Amino acid sequence: MRLLGKITLGILCGVVLTTAACASDYPASGTDIPAGSALLEGTLIGETAGWNGQRDKGRKAAFDGDIYTYYDPSAKASEDAYCGVDLGSPYVLSKIVIMPRENWLDRFKGASIQGSNDMDEWETLWVSEHSAREWDWQEITDIDNNTGYRYYRYWNGYEHGDVAEVELYGYPLGTAIAGPVKLTGEVIGEETGWDGTTGTGASAAFDGDRYTYYDPTAKAADYAYAGIALDSPQILSKVRIMPRENWTARFKGASIQGSDDMKTWTTLWTSTAEAESWSWQVITEFEDNRGYQYYRYWNGAEHGDVAELEFYGLSAEGYVPPTMAEQSTPVTEMTVSFDWNGIEGSTDPMTVTFGGTYEGLADLSVVDTAPFDGWYTSRTGGTRVTAETKVTHLGDHVLYAHWLPVGGAAPAPETEDISEEVPAGDQTDSGQEPEQQPVEEEGIRVVPIVCIAVSVLAIAAAAVVLLRNRDKDE
Repeated sequence: MRLLGKITLGILCGVVLTTAACASDYPASGTDIPAGSALLEGTLIGETAGWNGQRDKGRKAAFDGDIYTYYDPSAKASEDAYCGVDLGSPYVLSKIVIMPRENWLDRFKGASIQGSNDMDEWETLWVSEHSAREWDWQEITDIDNNTGYRYYRYWNGYEHGDVAEVELYGYPLGTAIAGPVKLTGEVIGEETGWDGTTGTGASAAFDGDRYTYYDPTAKAADYAYAGIALDSPQILSKVRIMPRENWTARFKGASIQGSDDMKTWTTLWTSTAEAESWSWQVITEFEDNRGYQYYRYWNGAEHGDVAELEFYGLSAEGYVPPTMAEQSTPVTEMTVSFDWNGIEGSTDPMTVTFGGTYEGLADLSVVDTAPFDGWYTSRTGGTRVTAETKVTHLGDHVLYAHWLPVGGAAPAPETEDISEEVPAGDQTDSGQEPEQQPVEEEGIRVVPIVCIAVSVLAIAAAAVVLLRNRDKDE
């Protein structure tokens, strides 16, 4: 009996040590935190208990640093089925990091981060338009309506809103953070659209509703555009464009133009292809990006329909484009990384400066796998970048190698799946969760292999020591 007691104690000690070794701390992602920002922690809000009243499936599980626990809402798409934090005062988000629930990646579609200052009215800052493609950390920095809120929540108005971990990063509202912001101003362009109503005029492209759209009164007419007038010149850092639903072909020929007087317009970017899907098209590469007071969306080839437009940038006040002699002096340094896009190989990153060129760009024509077609700003399509191309991108960015076909086929780029997804059913009328993916047995938690191994080793070591002690006693 004494021996049995010692063995039992040894096993318990092994389990305790293993649990301690495998415990997680919040946050767990290890993500890079944006400059001037910090992890936002506060009082938890939302459901204290999850599906079927289980407290271990409540809000706390999404903020415990453990990717194997998860918040499982009590209902699908219910207004009260969420988890979040009360920060005590307003903060502006700079980054969102999310770990979906393991084996339920389809429930990432429709997931959203929302902000509020009264917990009654919630503003959507980001929403996922597709399922998670893998069980891994999802990092989001493209955030809408980011004006600063006291309350933040993770909520799904489309699917059942399961989530393993939520991490929010940001800074107090009113803190001076250098960098691009969303540009707002007076809407310019056609007041009425194709049908003669204001509902299809230029303002529809700035109303925050992707289901409304600006529909020009004419095709490729100089006056047929939608844009904004700013209080002062701003340099663009990013433009987000949502094409008109079911008319993505009209994205070809679309352009962003800038002007100082609304008479002479300079083209900063032009789309050379149709939109591949009805989703946000993000542009970060611009020509002649010296800063303008007026910006417009215009199509000189197609009928220029567009659902939504968002401009981002920073003040051009005091900024003077560098001369050729001055371009050797760093203005804004950034790192360019290189992706071989379907072919094995790597190129060291290089440092460039805003207003300078991509001098020293690697030439991959010596690669035997396929003929090199140059470096581009996107995996497919995009703008070609050469050693003489002027740097107009504010921030670190990636260039992608493009290859010419060999024997009728080119290397396949690692493109994302952006095909239209068919909404999947979630809950039955009986209120039970669907068994469309592996279902875990109640009360059983998946434990990492390494933790199991540590447990076995701890138990074995305890048993060996106790058996030796028994031999000495005998």
